[in-house]
Amino acid sequence: MNPSLLRSFSVKYQLLLLLVVLIGLNSNTLSNEYALDDTVVLTENRIVQQGINGIPEIISTDYIRGFTKEENILSAGRFRPLTLISFALEYQFFGASPLISHLINLVLFALLIFLLFRILQIIFHRENSVLPFLACLFFILHPIHTEVIANVKSRDELLTFLFTLLSLLSTFAYLKSGNKRLQIASFLCFFCALLAKETAITYLAILPLILFYFSSLSFSKILRITTPFLLLAFIYAGIRYNAIGFHSYTVTDVTNSPYIYANYSDAFATKTFVVLKYILLLFFPVHLTTEYGFQQIPMIQIRSFLFIISAVCILALLSFAVLTFKKKSIASFCILYFFITLSPGTNFIIDLGAPMAERMLFQPSLAFCILLSILILKFAAKYKYASIGLTLIISVLFSIKTIARNSEWKNNETLFLADILNSPNSARMNLYVCEQYILKANKEVNLKTKNDYLDTAINYCERSMQIHSKFAYTYLRLGLAHLYRSNYETAAKIWIRAAELEPKNPEVIYWTSYLSNVLNTEGNMWYEKDSVQRAIQYYELSLKLNANNIETLYNLGGMYFANGDSVLANEKWEKVRTLDPGHRFNKSEFIKENN
Repeated sequence: MNPSLLRSFSVKYQLLLLLVVLIGLNSNTLSNEYALDDTVVLTENRIVQQGINGIPEIISTDYIRGFTKEENILSAGRFRPLTLISFALEYQFFGASPLISHLINLVLFALLIFLLFRILQIIFHRENSVLPFLACLFFILHPIHTEVIANVKSRDELLTFLFTLLSLLSTFAYLKSGNKRLQIASFLCFFCALLAKETAITYLAILPLILFYFSSLSFSKILRITTPFLLLAFIYAGIRYNAIGFHSYTVTDVTNSPYIYANYSDAFATKTFVVLKYILLLFFPVHLTTEYGFQQIPMIQIRSFLFIISAVCILALLSFAVLTFKKKSIASFCILYFFITLSPGTNFIIDLGAPMAERMLFQPSLAFCILLSILILKFAAKYKYASIGLTLIISVLFSIKTIARNSEWKNNETLFLADILNSPNSARMNLYVCEQYILKANKEVNLKTKNDYLDTAINYCERSMQIHSKFAYTYLRLGLAHLYRSNYETAAKIWIRAAELEPKNPEVIYWTSYLSNVLNTEGNMWYEKDSVQRAIQYYELSLKLNANNIETLYNLGGMYFANGDSVLANEKWEKVRTLDPGHRFNKSEFIKENN
């Protein structure tokens, strides 16, 4: 990129160029459907779908209660009322419209870029007037942001960053003018950022860091400016506690708590390795995926080479930042900014619910974009045309990946079939792909193709089960695929195991009861074919799925009675009387029916 050419552009034209690039790269998201966790915040969230009427419940309950109907199924819970209110208002006026949802995300991203450009102008004006443009350009281009832009659910990331930037901009304006209203505005924006997502808490460290590096304020002055924000954080904590508490809930499913099976040293080593993976994704955003869950990132030991190289790289970066801290070097600032804003996504502080997630790089990636811009500008000072070529190469490669990745977010089918290539060892991703093939099978009219889809679903589910043998949802979907293949006995055995793992799971209860009725019907069919033993086999399997299936109890009692075993017959029939005193059954009626 030619710095002198950019300097000749007014701010207005620089912003216009950024907007054109932003729309050009992300406009394909407007034709996307809902995908992945969009169900959690909108399409299957009963509170959000109450619109404005749901707001009182939104501000007093856990973030995902409207979806799960339960409180705090994730460790420490989630409290993001402002994000959910935005979805409730959207649903009130537009319903569940993917176009509107994606358009809102795109508009928020554009506003964010405008604010980011303005702030970078303020803090870097002494260094280079081109730097804000380049940093914003790379931020727009970087493929790591596709999850935040293309996934409607990730609006919390957009809102949090947007409000923290507004708070920072208001703080700078207050320091320049002394207008107390601007200071109050900065407080309100920070509070809104916290209500959008808890990760805004890192602003308490970012604000003094920025003031130290990019102002001449004394330490005591910076402390006085930061203290009110700390008090606001305590007020937020009180509101959060009143709404959902601060209890640390025990999560028993490794897919929602990735380190529950690991000892402390292995967990520490793996978390450290994950930080290095985050850094590498900034340089090589190639194999992007929505799922880094159980066994996609295997546990490593503290003596392993991966941990050692990760620890060395991290310590080297932090050591450099500390040693150059007093010099206020830009590189030092970027390193500290990166690690502070990344901290919520590392699992060192809170349980994220997954080993890592690309959306957690949304704010930290700004440090990378700034450093990349500085390196290119320094390179341009000696090698003007080479720097232009390098910028174009990076821009083209990032653009191609961003557009392609946005397209993969079209819907669950395109997303999961793409991500299984990059997350083949994830139990959850294999399950997701299995579900998609079951859905494809249900829409298919050609019997052979339908069965091929079901067989593929079974293969992916069995792969998921090999990775995670205690994942109840895998057993549910595997059983469902066998049910649609009319493999009733296989499905029954699988769902009996699912019931052992999660007996209170609503889906487990529904499908075991459903198959119990199917097996009862199959037992009736075998009885009509005079195959009593085969009928008994199906009836007994039916009761293993639902011990209180009245019709099966009635019919099995009859089979035992017909075989001369009155003790077992009476046992089953007595249970029928207990469960349903008004049942049409009586012994003489059964004898009459079967003579």
